Amino acid sequence: MVIQPFEEYWRDYDEWYEKHRDLYLSELKAVEIASRGIPRPWLEVGVGTGRFATPLGIDIGVDPSDSMLSSAASRGLKTVKASGENLPFPSGSFGGVFIIVTLCFLDNPVQALREANRVLAPAGRLILGFVPADSTWGHYYLELAKRGHKFYKYAKFYTVNQVEELLGTTGFNPELYVSTLVRNKPGKPETLEEPLISLHEDAGFIVIRARKSPSS
Repeated sequence: MVIQPFEEYWRDYDEWYEKHRDLYLSELKAVEIASRGIPRPWLEVGVGTGRFATPLGIDIGVDPSDSMLSSAASRGLKTVKASGENLPFPSGSFGGVFIIVTLCFLDNPVQALREANRVLAPAGRLILGFVPADSTWGHYYLELAKRGHKFYKYAKFYTVNQVEELLGTTGFNPELYVSTLVRNKPGKPETLEEPLISLHEDAGFIVIRARKSPSS
């Protein structure tokens, strides 16, 4: 998983949530809707500075960046230093595993999703939030990446179909889609959006809730 830019620029990362509060709260609401009814305890892979984990009440957050973990811990979170590809927990430990915006920064997303599957209990659920590569926001971030953006130049964005393929390969079946950042567009005034409990073709942020396949 990419570490260096987050270790060095963690304050810039964290400040994004204040500068773009309506976008952040729209994303947070989408994740919260997808998480309803999922058994505990909950784990977030790539917890960052805890901007999602804290309001969602996630029990444990892992991240490979010491700077990120320090910021998350200051928000009262229980944290563990680890990568998504190698989770230091017994199989079946969690009712919910959250991977929010982290997928695009994983070196080996297949291995990370397999690990998420392993640590999930049989009745557990994966909550995966991401920016689709072919959405308006995906194109915007890809353009920033081409210009050498400190974070996005390391990112690999995926389409919904590609994410669904990754999930199928790693033993997951999608059961719910929540979409947001449909009205909000890059460079336009930002407003709070009520998420759509469906898959919207131009959503800038999509959350997929997936269950473990019977054979996994």
